[in-house]
Amino acid sequence: MIIKKFFWVFFAFFIFSCAAKQPAPTPEVLYKEAVEAAKSKDYLTSIESYKKVKELFPDHPLAQVAQLEIAESYFNSEQYDEAIMAYDEFVKLYPGNINIPYARFKEALCYFNQISQADRDQSSTRKAIDKFEKIIKDFPDTPYAVKSYNYLKFCRKRLAEQEIFVANFYFKSGKYKAAEKRYFYVLKFFSDVEIQENALLGLYNLYKTTGENTKAEEIKSTLEFFFPYILLSKNT
Repeated sequence: MIIKKFFWVFFAFFIFSCAAKQPAPTPEVLYKEAVEAAKSKDYLTSIESYKKVKELFPDHPLAQVAQLEIAESYFNSEQYDEAIMAYDEFVKLYPGNINIPYARFKEALCYFNQISQADRDQSSTRKAIDKFEKIIKDFPDTPYAVKSYNYLKFCRKRLAEQEIFVANFYFKSGKYKAAEKRYFYVLKFFSDVEIQENALLGLYNLYKTTGENTKAEEIKSTLEFFFPYILLSKNT
C-alpha cells in the first residue's frame, strides 16, 4: 500500500512538472495556428485561435490583425451576421487602422451576398446600398469606393427589378392605377440603371389594355426611339 501510494504521488508530481515545463503560447504561435486552420477551411478552429491572440495579448500588434481575421473567417464560412459584427468591432476597436476602408467594404459585401431574387424581400439590398454609399462618401480616394459604385449599381437594379415585378403583378391582377404608379416610380427614381425599357414596356401594354391609345402611342414612340429592339422582341 505504501509503495502504491508513493507511486501515485510520484506520478502526479511528474505530470505536474511536465505541464509546468511546457512553454506558454506566444501570440506568433497562436496566430500561425489560426492561419493554418483557415487555410484548411477549419474556420471554427481559426476563429478560436485568433480570439486567443486577442484575449491573451490585447496589446500586441497581432491582436488587431487577429480581430480582422476573425471577421474574415466568419465571412469565408458564410456566417455573415457574425462577420458583420466582427468587422464593426474591428472598426470601433482600432479606428486608426489602415484597413478600416477594407473592413467597411467587406461588411457591405456581407449584406450584398445575402441579396434575394427580385420577387423576395430586399432588406439586405437596402442595407448593402446604405453601406456602399457610406464607403463612397467616407473613403472616396480608395479602390473600395470604385468597387462600391459597381456593387451599388447592381443593388439599385435589383430594387428596380422588384418594383417592376410588383407592377407586373398589379397589372395582371387588373389593378391598373397601382401598376401605373409603380412603372412611373421606376422611371423617376431608377434612371441610372438599365431597367427603364421594362417600365416603358409595362406602361405601353397597360395603356393598350385599358384602351388609352394616345398614351400607348406616346410610350411606343419613346420605346422605338430609345429601345427599338424591345417591341420587336416582345412581339407587341
